[in-house]
Amino acid sequence: MTAMDEFLTRLASPNFNAVYNGLDETWNGRARELNDSLAGHELPVRVANMSSIWTVHYTEPSRYNWMLQYYLRAEGLALSWVGTGRFIFSLNYTDADFAEVTKRFATAAQKMKQDGWWWHDAVLTNKKIRRQILKEMIFRKRQR
Repeated sequence: MTAMDEFLTRLASPNFNAVYNGLDETWNGRARELNDSLAGHELPVRVANMSSIWTVHYTEPSRYNWMLQYYLRAEGLALSWVGTGRFIFSLNYTDADFAEVTKRFATAAQKMKQDGWWWHDAVLTNKKIRRQILKEMIFRKRQR
């Protein structure tokens, strides 16, 4: 009860509230900025956000999209939980901090594209990829 009372007292303070003023606009703008950068470099990846919690989405089907997490890590960015495609940012990120994140994210995606992991095949769909992987798993299991 004491902890909740302390939290509610702080929540009512002007200094605490200042952190939350314009929060959604700030993070929505940052997501838009990153997406514009990615689109400008013709990269098949975008982000969606709910305030400072972000999810990575891919605009092209690929069997290798998951590898972006390794390229991001090489640029000093780590997903919140490996394999989830999620980032959770601290609320005290400055515009300069976020500009660095944008630069690193775009660099990671560009390197992945340059290394040939993103290529386009008109007949490739996520459904076909899943089916092919399932067939490979069944085939390998039968070989054992």
